[in-house]
Amino acid sequence: MGSIRIDEALKRAKELLKRVSERPLFEAELLLAYALGKERVYLHTHPEAEVPWHFWELIDRRAAYEPLEYITGKVSFFGQEFLIEPGVLIPRPETERLIEELVPLLRGNERIVEIGVGSGVISTILKLKFPNLHIVATDINPKALALAKKNFDRFGVDVKLRLADLAEGVGECDVIVSNPPYIANNFPLSPNVAKYEPKEALFGGERGDELLGRIIGLFLQSPAKILACEMGYDQKMAIQKRFENFDGKLAFYKDIAGLDRGFIARKR
Repeated sequence: MGSIRIDEALKRAKELLKRVSERPLFEAELLLAYALGKERVYLHTHPEAEVPWHFWELIDRRAAYEPLEYITGKVSFFGQEFLIEPGVLIPRPETERLIEELVPLLRGNERIVEIGVGSGVISTILKLKFPNLHIVATDINPKALALAKKNFDRFGVDVKLRLADLAEGVGECDVIVSNPPYIANNFPLSPNVAKYEPKEALFGGERGDELLGRIIGLFLQSPAKILACEMGYDQKMAIQKRFENFDGKLAFYKDIAGLDRGFIARKR
């Protein structure tokens, strides 16, 4: 496309993104602001400004279902801006609820293990809220560990990282927290997710709750007092069954859409 004004470019970009996005104009604005190196407000105060040619390359990438976050390299979580890269799961707003449920239960000096650290958003927010927490975070994905370190450095938080399955070799802890893969292997995903995001961070087994089951088993056999996990919206009964003989408190919470999204287990 030739050189055109911002207001006209946004109209065209909105049409090009309608097939892949629920908010095509908003995403077009974010991509144009990114291409220009400006804030979104600039687009509305300078509608006559010229659009750079590489903006249309970004639009083409998004129109091919590449997630906006991978294109810009940034993701917003809990009011903070984190780095994100292809090969690492993009944090969702639903996971903010996991932190909101866990925070009131912490004194602020616990030993915490995060299983499946991903981009590092959970451990970072916990450390920003409670600087005296001792956190070890694990993942089986070296890309995730490298990105988590970048985010820890970005926010100046001290979190130990381990390439490990679950909490292998980590030692004793007081709290286990995890947003593990919990989608059933045959569940049909949107192309926005399926074409680009890492499958090992999405699928949790034939039923979807197998990895959750392993984490629960680890918790029940460990000295840890609290387990906080995200889960699938349809897995409440399966989780309850895994805690059938649990001598403690099991509480479920819902996400912003009102769906069952996670649980907190506390030993007596």
